[in-house]
Amino acid sequence: MRAVKRPSVATALPPTSKLPSRWADSDLRHLETVIRHVVRAQGSSMPQYLDEAYWLRRLERIERETCLVPAQQRRITALRELLLESKSRDQDCA
Repeated sequence: MRAVKRPSVATALPPTSKLPSRWADSDLRHLETVIRHVVRAQGSSMPQYLDEAYWLRRLERIERETCLVPAQQRRITALRELLLESKSRDQDCA
C-alpha cells in the first residue's frame, strides 16, 4: 500500500468560497452606470436609503464575495473614490 502525499500548505489553492471574477462584470457595469448618474444628479432623484453608504456597501460586497482581477479592483477603487469625492463635495456645500 502506498502512502498518499499531502499537498503542501504553501501550494494550497485559494478558498473556493468566492465567486469567479466573471460574476462581478455585470454588477460593476450596473454600479458604474448608476453611481455616475447619482453623482451627476447629486442624489436628488434617488430615495434616501440609496445614499453613498448604500453604494459603498454594494462595492464592499462585490470585493468580499468575488475573486477580482486587478482591472476589476481598479474599477471598484475608482467608483469608491467617486462616491467619497461626491460625499465630501456635498458636505462642503451644506
